Amino acid sequence: MRRLALNIARMHHSKVSMRSKFLHASWSYDFLLDMIRATRRRM
Repeated sequence: MRRLALNIARMHHSKVSMRSKFLHASWSYDFLLDMIRATRRRM
């Protein structure tokens, strides 16, 4: 699960740090869905 979460965060297009991505995803359900959708666009 950890590796999956890291891969999803790496594929997201924003230029902020990984820690910021995880914090923002934990606070915002919309951002979390945006991160997951970003993986589908790259496949």
